[in-house]
Amino acid sequence: MIDRIRDRLAGKARWYDIIEVSGAGTPISFANSRLHSVTERHNSGYGVRVNVEGKTGFSYTNDASRLEETADRALLLAAWGDTDDFELPARAKKGFEPYDDAIDDFDAAGEIAAAEETIAAILRRFPQATVDISLGRSTGSMRIVNSSGLDRSFRSSQYAVSVGATLILDDGTRIEAGESASFLAPAPHASLRERVMEKIGAALVTRKPPSGRVPVLLSPRAFARIIGIVTAGLSAKAVWKGISPFGEKRGERMFAPSLTVRDDPALAGSPYSYPFDDEGVTAMNKLLVDRGAIGTFITDLKHARKLDIVPGGNGARGYSSLPYPSFSNIVIEPGAEKKTGIMSGISRGILVEQFIGLGQSNTLTGDFSAGLDLAYLIENGEIAGRVKDCMISDNLFRLLAGEFSLSAERERIGAVLAPHALFPSVNYTG
Repeated sequence: MIDRIRDRLAGKARWYDIIEVSGAGTPISFANSRLHSVTERHNSGYGVRVNVEGKTGFSYTNDASRLEETADRALLLAAWGDTDDFELPARAKKGFEPYDDAIDDFDAAGEIAAAEETIAAILRRFPQATVDISLGRSTGSMRIVNSSGLDRSFRSSQYAVSVGATLILDDGTRIEAGESASFLAPAPHASLRERVMEKIGAALVTRKPPSGRVPVLLSPRAFARIIGIVTAGLSAKAVWKGISPFGEKRGERMFAPSLTVRDDPALAGSPYSYPFDDEGVTAMNKLLVDRGAIGTFITDLKHARKLDIVPGGNGARGYSSLPYPSFSNIVIEPGAEKKTGIMSGISRGILVEQFIGLGQSNTLTGDFSAGLDLAYLIENGEIAGRVKDCMISDNLFRLLAGEFSLSAERERIGAVLAPHALFPSVNYTG
């Protein structure tokens, strides 16, 4: 179908590209400890982008029979589009596919049975709890064709599962704990329920430490959330709009040498990996923060041209949108000491597992303030109970520029591979 409109566009546009995206999924959800839904989803479509006399037009359709009409509409809309003077890539390397044939082993009945066993195991230990589970498989493909002669495609697969439990105690205390994981194909996930139960069990005793500056140990999940304050400023779009604190700081050391952050589109086993981006640019492993110094920015072709930087394969889009800069896998390099060793050195501090949002953060200054959805008091290296109705606040840039420790172990939380992070002195309010 795409081949039919190549000639139609060739004589009318300075350049063009066409993206074809298709996907299918089987999401299963349990709510309040009961099966809620099992569905089948399918989605596909085409996006046509053209550049006519320096201006870009775009249109899309999910009806293959209307692709020619869509191309004509993109040509007409170019007159009102943005002025773009970048060029499209002629080649893209395809060293791998983020696809595992074992995704076909997904069995909805078996998954439902496994989820029911997870619910039963949690309820045996905490009979008053309610359990929510979502899981499913998805597959997709992306093909990109352009006027520079590029015609490449790849497949992707994902199996994702999340387990959450809520327990309300007799005194009205509400405890919520959750765990999630994602893979390229179905994988055992009984460990998620064990971790959820461990979190709830440790939260049954409530402690009320006084407010003040205390050591704070962030779990990989919490650290992955808060590091977003830094990565928000490492997008070329934010730099171009003047809302990044790092726009003029490339090569400048802003953080401690122990902090190195990469954008790695080829991270093994991650469903967020890809060989080339949605503009056909070969995806490269990039240093965003190099031993404390600001490295490069993630970018699409448009903003790479505006900032005169080399695109590294971070242009993302669906068939119904224009490209924009987007991270692949954010990889935070680990430290040398294990979590248990780091914890053993804390005489009195806070372990943060889950935030209640980070809505009070300022990505320009690094200031943040966040409620703690699930956190524990640490005494003499051991968890001594849950802390509630509390928050932490500080300046993340200052914390990362000072002394802090990262664990040797890391966990992949969605698209972020993160260690535990210990900050020796953070403002805690109980």
